[in-house]
Amino acid sequence: MTAKAKKLTHEEFASLLAVGHAAANSAAPAIPAKHRARLIALGYMVFLQGRLRMTTPGRIRIYAGQLDT
Repeated sequence: MTAKAKKLTHEEFASLLAVGHAAANSAAPAIPAKHRARLIALGYMVFLQGRLRMTTPGRIRIYAGQLDT
């Protein structure tokens, strides 16, 4: 995947943050279906046991911040 394909919009990054900051025991926040599909395709989150969960690359992406915009 090219660097351009991995560029997130501000809204997609906000969705990534929303899922990343949700407590493990709470319900996952509602994010737009397009954001969910793209973030899963990029490997930043997975749908596991009925909810969205962050992956290590997703946590790294949050830590690194929105560097490409």
